[in-house]
Amino acid sequence: QVVGLVGKYLGKKAKTLMLCFQVIGIYGALIAYLIGIGTTIEALIGGNSLIWSTVFFTITFPIIYMGIKVVEKTEFFLSYLKILLILLLCSLLIPRVNLNNLSGLDPSKILLPYGVLIFACTGYSVIPNLERMLEKRREIMKDVMIYGMLICIFIYFLFALAFVGAFGQEVAEIATQSFREPNLSTFSLITTLFLLTTPYIILAWVLKDTFIFDYNLPKPIPILLACLVPFLIMFFANPGFTRMLEISGGYAGSLTYFIFCFLVKAARKKGDDKPSFVVPWGDKPLYFIIILGILGIICTTLEILG
Repeated sequence: QVVGLVGKYLGKKAKTLMLCFQVIGIYGALIAYLIGIGTTIEALIGGNSLIWSTVFFTITFPIIYMGIKVVEKTEFFLSYLKILLILLLCSLLIPRVNLNNLSGLDPSKILLPYGVLIFACTGYSVIPNLERMLEKRREIMKDVMIYGMLICIFIYFLFALAFVGAFGQEVAEIATQSFREPNLSTFSLITTLFLLTTPYIILAWVLKDTFIFDYNLPKPIPILLACLVPFLIMFFANPGFTRMLEISGGYAGSLTYFIFCFLVKAARKKGDDKPSFVVPWGDKPLYFIIILGILGIICTTLEILG
């Protein structure tokens, strides 16, 4: 796992810091997903969102506990279904796009959602798991990561264009809950469940594996730390959906960027294998990433302070 790699190349103190940042980041995401799923089910069939979050936690807990094979099969199906549903929603909304909704955006606030954007584009935690999945085809890892990120960015752009263009200032915090027509609303809410279920399962799995492979914690401690702790925080603290994503991306994600820059430099010198791909322009991209991280922390703090 990533935490183990940091310990290998940067030492125990850096490993501990990386674990803290990763736990904070993933906890923030897991809590947000639990909140989003609970409110979505409540909007879909009624009831109490907290109870529905608890039901979802109970159902997914054994899936995450049973390990990589079960998660692989679940994730493979849900990922394709998720992309299809997003494209269907966007195709329904594109004809409704009103350019006035896009022109009404305030440029002075363009950096306020920076923490959420960093969170959305942070996929480093799944790279070790990706390597395990592609154990016999490691030569395609670079292409998988690059094309995977490009596909994600395209989908993010299309999604934002469709929903902001169609709903403007009335877009909901969980955008797929913005529909008012009964049929479209039901379809959109069901889509939301798939959108939030997939990353919840994967991130909980990644965190569980971190405790297993990097700290050799005995069962059932890893699954309890990865799933039960964020659930209890969500249950008793009941924070906001967007605020948790801001904290996860703006703080934990940004601080992680700093460590990664040092990790890359160390791995280039002391790595076990010759890198299959080296980003050009020397250390300049690393400095750029550090600047992004600083901006993320500043913008997230400004947003939280209001």
